[in-house]
This record gives sequence, structure tokens and C-alpha cells, in this order.
Amino acid sequence: MKQFIENVSFTKKVEGQTEDNFGGRKDREDQKTQEDLEMEEWRKKAQRFVDSYQRLFTTFAKDISLSFKISNRFFINLEKGEVNLDVKWFREKGFSQKQILWACLHELEHFRDLSADHSGVMKNFEYIQEKAKETGKLILAKWEEKYGQSNPDFVENLKKQRPLNPRDPSSKTMSAVERAAYDIHHTFYNIFDDINDNNNVSRKVSAFEEETEGGQETKNLYQEKLFAKNDYSELPLHLQFVYKLIREEMVKDEKVVVSEEVQNILEKKILFQGKEYLPTEIVEFFIKPRKGRETLANQRYFVLKKTLEPIFQELVRRDLEKWDPQKPEKQDRKGKGESGEGSGSANPFEKDYQEYKENNPDQIDGGEIEKWAKKSEQTKNDQKAKEAQVQAEENKTAEERAKNRQEKMDKIWCEKNKINYNILQQFRKIEAEVEPYLQDLSNLWQKIIFGTSRKIERGVEGHFKTGTELDVQKAIEEWPNISEKKLDDVRIMKRTVSKEVLIQKPELIRVRLVGDMSGSMNAAKKKILQQCFVLLLSSLREFNNHLNLTRSQTKSKLEVDTEGWVFGSEAQKVKRLRSEAGMEDEQVEIVRIFEKLQSANGMTHDEKALLQIKDSLSGVDLEKIAQEKIMEIVFEITDGGSSDAEATSEVVSLLENAKVIVKAFQIGNTSVEEKKTFNEVWNVGRTEKLGEIVGENIENLLPAVAEALKSRLSSVRL
Repeated sequence: MKQFIENVSFTKKVEGQTEDNFGGRKDREDQKTQEDLEMEEWRKKAQRFVDSYQRLFTTFAKDISLSFKISNRFFINLEKGEVNLDVKWFREKGFSQKQILWACLHELEHFRDLSADHSGVMKNFEYIQEKAKETGKLILAKWEEKYGQSNPDFVENLKKQRPLNPRDPSSKTMSAVERAAYDIHHTFYNIFDDINDNNNVSRKVSAFEEETEGGQETKNLYQEKLFAKNDYSELPLHLQFVYKLIREEMVKDEKVVVSEEVQNILEKKILFQGKEYLPTEIVEFFIKPRKGRETLANQRYFVLKKTLEPIFQELVRRDLEKWDPQKPEKQDRKGKGESGEGSGSANPFEKDYQEYKENNPDQIDGGEIEKWAKKSEQTKNDQKAKEAQVQAEENKTAEERAKNRQEKMDKIWCEKNKINYNILQQFRKIEAEVEPYLQDLSNLWQKIIFGTSRKIERGVEGHFKTGTELDVQKAIEEWPNISEKKLDDVRIMKRTVSKEVLIQKPELIRVRLVGDMSGSMNAAKKKILQQCFVLLLSSLREFNNHLNLTRSQTKSKLEVDTEGWVFGSEAQKVKRLRSEAGMEDEQVEIVRIFEKLQSANGMTHDEKALLQIKDSLSGVDLEKIAQEKIMEIVFEITDGGSSDAEATSEVVSLLENAKVIVKAFQIGNTSVEEKKTFNEVWNVGRTEKLGEIVGENIENLLPAVAEALKSRLSSVRL
């Protein structure tokens, strides 16, 4: 993890801008440039994208306090648990959305690594400072040899101690040469931290496994942006050594060119714990996480100190021997060097390291790690002081603790999405009530995803010499052979055989739920309607999520989308299709439906909702429905008969003729006339009954709807 990248201003001089008396600039009009506006729009889009993965980040980091903010520089606010990402850097580097997601997971893995072994990281931080002092002496000796007599002030500035963290004057101090040496040693450990963390991301998130599209995006990121070169033979020897190891680890099918001197070192085996390993084998066996084994920071650092670090240090020494110090020509108005601290550029390999920093910015520098470790230690002390409170918390049941954690996450989610917390609580309650049906449908989704695209059909076929059924007509035809006793040539029997049949599969399943919110819907009916909305919309959302997570395995194009409608005297769409809305978190709209399922009024004009659904089907949709590439399903839940039965019947016929699967359920204690109207609309004169009267026992609606959905989708296979 490297040091902060400082904030960069994007403001350009615009017309009407003048110089002030101090050499500054003033704007006659307070306005943003076009570049500023475009950058702000890009930042908002990136923020929405990152926000949509907050739950994944929470699960991945095992910490609900971490969040990401698209900002104007890279840093982590450890007090708030807020990871700030530099919008300009991502945009200028041309990161794709998947690459931004990967970068977030990469940073979370750094934080998880730090959390898992903060004492190991802290000890290594101190170790790097000690190594920096040793290497700093070698660097200073070269500066003194060259400028000690001709420019002693310059050399003295290089020796001056300054705070390691400029934002914290009380932090440990280093001289300019020690800081330069610190960058060298820190880069060594950072590269191997990155190798470990990158492999952890691909192991924990299947979307970034090596053979997936996400894995290819990660490879492209290293190949085209982070380590765009594949010839490092002109770099300092120590950078050739580590660059080749990380570049070939992340871009496995492209060899990196290094000098003959470094190549010979990479081909030489290292003795460690009684066995010999190539440098690449050290990385493979001890740095990268392996199945069933986590690689804690202190374990990795122990191996590196015994194997690869001595090689790295020797190469640094050789590079310093070849180095001819050149004092920087550029000076500021105070006569100070480029650093602004009067020290000049003390790093012998400044240009090479600057390129690395610009292409590989990590968020937390050493000073931030130290602050985090101190805070962690203080937290431990506070925990001891609150032992009684902690003990009381421990006495709570696991269920209570889980409930408290869920409540905290739910409140954060509601605040972020501007949803009334009481509405979410209602949703959670309903979700618990329909859990058995959700689980039943979940089993169906698993069966579809991990089933097969072929099925076995059994049937009677002929003709055979032996079998279970005589084909009389065939026996008559073959009678001459039978009468002549040529029985060996006669095949007149049928028997049951099994044959494999290919199942045609849709590319899209769309389910539209239409709910009655007319004035006759009492509290009990509204509740069962709410349960039905939760059951269908939540379960189908889960199905689509499973499809997305397993797409790299199944190679399936299948997607599932849902829409919600309510009707009274008028019709209202209460949940848009995901494809129509372009939403990043579909759960937000599903929960918000509850705000629309509270007040019932008006008549039963279901034809208005059904007609809008019919009109929304494009010519392309209708063609794909006919080809069975789209499975279009419309379920209606009502408690009475249609106010305009003729219009409703007509639009149902239009949907049926368009091969749309239409089904209605009548609930509640309805009159004879309402039942008659319902049957006339949905059942009379139709080849298949489309309406089902659930009746007074409205709790029977959920199993009826679940069974209807299962019957329609059980034949689907990937």
C-alpha cells in the first residue's frame, strides 16, 4: 500500500479570467468548466455503480462499517471506514465497471489482510523503517561523495529529519534519503501483498476467477494499464526482479523481458527449510493463498525475509553502485528542491518509482496503518474497561445478536435509499411469513440451474422380435411369414423404451403481477396480496441472482425480470421491469411497493392494467414469445368480478392469442354474481381454464400461486 496521491485541481482558465496582484486567478463568473461538469457526472455514475455492490463488499470484508466513496484523491478514512477513490485517476486510466469493482475488492482485501494480522503488519512496518535507515546510509554516502564538498547545505538538507506522516507532526521521523529508501523496501513488500490479495479476490469472488470475463478484465488491467510494458530490461535490477514476478503472475501467457543478469537470478534455486525453490515457486507455494490455508501477513513476511528479500537487497546494492547522483535542476522560490522541503529528489530511481506510484495507487500509507494499529490497541483497552457490558451482550442469544446486526444494516440501507424503516420492517415480517414457499421455489431454481437441458421420456415403440404388446395390424401384414414359420424374421411386437429429448429453453422469463386494490380489499385481503407480491418478486429476484452468479459455469443466456401493477378505478405500475428501469438494486423497488399496498379504493377495472401490459409488448417481443425465446407470464389476484367484464375478457383473449401465459386467482368471500363474472372472464369458452377460485380461505392463495409458477417453469432447463 503506497502513499497518498495528492488532490489535483481540474479547473481550467475560462474567458473573463484575470490575474490578481499575487499572481493568482479570478473568475468574473462563478461557473464550472465543461470538463468539471463531465467529471462530476462521471463521478455520480461511478458512485451509483459502487453503491450497488455495498452488500457484496460487506460480505467480502466481513465488516458492515466499510463503504466506498468516489472522491478526488485516494485515501481511507479509518475513523469512518470510508474508502475514497480518485475519480480522475479511474477515468483517465479508462477503467471499465468490472475493473472498478475489482479495484474495490482489491482494496478491501488489503484492509482484511490488515485486520486479520495488524500486529504482523505493524512489526513489518517498523522493520521496513529499520531497513530504510541501512539503505539510506548507502544513498547518503553517494550524495556526500558527489556534493559533500561543493554543496554541503544540499547534503545537510538530505539528512534533516521530518515527520513520516506530514499530517501528523507527532509521528516518527525520517530524513529524505531514509524516506527514499523506505519507498524502495516498501514497494518490495507491497508487490507481494498485491499478489496475495489479488489471488484472494479471485478465490472468494467467482466472477473474477481466472477463466471468467472478470478474470480477463483483471488480466487486461495489468497488461494494458498497471504494468503496460513487458520489457523491463532497462529498469534498475531490483525493479526488474519484482516486476517480472508480479507481471507474469497476473498475465500468465506473456513472458516479461529482463536483463540477462536478472534472468540468471530468477533461474537459480533458493534453499529454504531444507528444500530448494525457484523465486516463482516461492511465490506459488508461500505467498499466494492456497486451498484450506490462509496466508497471514506475518507468515508471508517471514518467508520473504528468508528467501527473496536478500536477493532484492543485493540488487539494490548493485544498482546504487552504478548510480551517478545528479542534483535536481528545478528549484522553487525558496531555493528548495523539487520536494518542497529543501531536500531535492533523494531517491536514486525517482522516475521509475514515480511511474509505479502513478499506475498502482493503493489507499493506505504507513502512517495510516500506524494510526489504525494504535486505534485498535485503544479499542482493546476500552473493551477491558467495559467487560461487564460485553459479558451481558454475550449472554444474549445468537438470534438476538443476529437480529440487532440485521436491524443496524437495515437502517443504514433505508437511510441510503430514502425508504421509511417501518416499511422495510413490514416487508421483513411478510418475508418471514412466506419463507416456506420461498424455500420451495428456491429449490426449483437450484434444480433448473444445476439440472440438465435434456430429459428422458418413456413410450411404447415398435417393432421388435420380442416385447410386451402385440401390434395386431403389423401381425396381419406379416401373416405370410408367420404362417410359413419364418418367425426369426418377424418383428411384430412393441415394447416400452426410453429416449433422450432436448428441452427448448427461453432466453428471458418475464413475470408481471397484477394486484387488486379496489375498495372491497379489506385488511386481511391486502395482507395476503402483500405476501403474494413478496413471494413472487423476491423469489424471482433470487432466481435471477443465482443465474448471474453461475453464468460463467452454465453459459446460459437466461434472465428473469418482474413487473408489478395494482388497479382500482385506475391502473398503476408499482414496480418497473429491471430492463426498463436500469436499476442497480432491484430490492429497493420491491420494498417500496409496500407504500402502494396500503390504501384500497375504487372499482375493479383490471382491464386497464392488463391492456397496458398488452400494449407494452413490442413486435420483437411477440415474435420471441411465439418462438418460445421469451416466456411471458401474467398473474392477477382479485377479490371480485371485473367491473367491465367484456373488456377484461377481450384483453385476456388478446394476451392468450399472443402466447402469453395468463392466470387469475379470486380470493375472499365473494358473491355468486362475482364468481359468475370471474368465470365468464377467465374460464368460459377457453380451451384451458385461466381462473382459479381460491375462496374464503385466502391463505390458500400462496400455495396456489407457487404451484402455478412451478408448473410453468419446471420444464425450464439451462
